[in-house]
Formats: sequence, structure tokens, C-alpha cells
Amino acid sequence: MKIFPKEFLRITCIVFFAAFVLVMAAGCSLEKPSAKKETAVVSIPLPQQQQEKSKQEQQQQRQEKQMQEQPQNQQQPVVNFSKELKKYIETLEKQCVKYGWNDVRPREIPWEYYRKTKKKRPLIFAHFGKSEKNCILFLGGVHGDELPTVYLMLRLAHYVKDNPQIFKDKCIVIAPLVNPDGFLSKLPQRVNANGIDLNRNFPTKDWYAKSQKRKNGKSRNSKRYYSGKRPASEQETMFQMVLIKRFNPQKILSVHSPLNFFDYDGSSSDLDSFERWLEMISRDSNHPLKKFGFYPGSLGNYAGHERNIFTLTLELPTSSPGKAKDYYNKFEASILKFINLSVAQID
Repeated sequence: MKIFPKEFLRITCIVFFAAFVLVMAAGCSLEKPSAKKETAVVSIPLPQQQQEKSKQEQQQQRQEKQMQEQPQNQQQPVVNFSKELKKYIETLEKQCVKYGWNDVRPREIPWEYYRKTKKKRPLIFAHFGKSEKNCILFLGGVHGDELPTVYLMLRLAHYVKDNPQIFKDKCIVIAPLVNPDGFLSKLPQRVNANGIDLNRNFPTKDWYAKSQKRKNGKSRNSKRYYSGKRPASEQETMFQMVLIKRFNPQKILSVHSPLNFFDYDGSSSDLDSFERWLEMISRDSNHPLKKFGFYPGSLGNYAGHERNIFTLTLELPTSSPGKAKDYYNKFEASILKFINLSVAQID
């Protein structure tokens, strides 16, 4: 009798070899998960760090792109977040309350500013719409004692902001207070803090030849119309010039008081057509139309006469702040018609 037959020995060897293979395989499989687990612990924070880094890089790239898109030698606008602007808007709102203008809230308008006056007050404007082919510029408070003009422009800014369909195919720029130093003076005054009439300070071609007569005047009226030692000497004047250059408006409406009429300066290629339109507006608003002419250094001369921009001056009947709401209600329809007037119709 054979104790270890060949077959039995062969089977035993196979069993031991299979067991050895299984043990080795089990050992390898036990090591691999451990390695994976250790690797996972190290790599968990990496995707988050990379994501944060990526966000920072994208934000930096956006900021650099915005910087590159800014025109050369031009300051970036300050929009809504400046302490300086906040303080100024609070002062403006107090003045509005003083005059009973409780339905305008300047803090709700998206103001921008680039320049400041002699007394460090921001020269603000609001820009609505993106069109470059149909832009309208509105100016108020050029003379600080023409109080209701400021209200009309603040009220218009509210109306345009709340009715975006108005500017969906056009650009509307509103500068409600060109002369804040005069307006916020203890006794509101026509001139700015340097004693200069901002509507006589534009660099028109006839400025040096014709403005000299007013320089040495000592009368009260001469001081009220003083044009300065040189044209474009004032920040407020440069502010208006930059708005015209940047937005290239086809139409400008400047609100004044208290001469009580409409006055037009601008292109004369088809003046009859535009005069007929003005006559219609005059009838609709029951407001006279008058040919007032233009002065050296005036906006009508600079923008209308020399640059052929359709420049309309609305002279309100009085400078009384108590009449401001009545004047807005009276002229709102005319202002909206001016916005929608196509210059192409009268070229």
C-alpha cells in the first residue's frame, strides 16, 4: 500500500500553490486601497484651492480688461460707492426737502462723476442706454440761482430710470446740476465759486474777440455774466465739454430760467422743418418760441452754432422753487417728444 500516491501528491501541490497565490493576491489588494486612501486624503483640498485660484485669476483678468477698455488719459468713473459722493447726495437731498421737492430721491439714481468743483463737489451725471447713434444730453442747474431747472432734471432722471423702454434704442445722459457751488451757496447765485458765468466760458471762436468787453465791468450785471480770464477755465465747463465729446449727442436740451421761451441753436440745413416742429411744441405746451441768438462762450454757440448739434434751450417762466413741480408737469410731454425726435427727419 502506497501512503503518498502520485495523484494525491500532485493535488496537494496544486492546492498549496493555489493557496499561496491567493494569499499573495490578498496582500496586494490590501495594500492598494490603503495607498488610494492616503492619496485621496492629500488631494481633497487641491480642487478647491485650484477653483479659488481660478476665480481670483478670472477676476483679475476682468479688472485688467476693464482698465484696458477705459479711454486713455481718462479717469474711471466713481459710481454710487464713494463716501464723497454719498455725502454730496445727502446734501443735495436736504436741499430738495428745503424746497419742497419730496418726490425726488437722488440716492436712487445711478450717478457717475469724473470731476469736482472748486469746493470739491462732484459733477454728477446719469447715463441710460447704449446706443451711439441716437444720444440726447440734458443739462440743468448751469446757473445756480435757476432753482427749478435742477428739479426738472432730477425728476426726468427718475422717469427715465423707471421706464427703460424709453432708452432701449437710444442713449440718454442727464447732468442735473452743472453748478453745485452756486446752487448750494447760502444765497444761490448765478455764477460758480470763482465768480464765472458758466454759459459764457465755452471756448467759442469769438470768445477772445467779443468777451473782453465784459472783463472790466464793475456793474452787478457785468459780474453776473463774467466769462473768466480764459475760455474753458472752469471744471464745470470742461465737464460739459467732456460729456459732449464722450457721448457725441445729436440733441442737447439745456434748461434755464426765467426768460419764459424756447430757443434753438444748431444746424440750419433744414431749419424750416425744425422750426415747424418747435412751433408745434410751443403750441402744445403754450410756451413762446423766440430767436434769442447766441453769446460768445455760450453752450448754444459752442455746441449748436459751431458743431451743428441740435441745441434747444428751455427757459422756464420763473426761478421759483415752489413752481418746479408745475413746470415739470407742463413740459414733460415736450421733453419726451424731444427725446423721440429723429434728427434725420430735419437734416
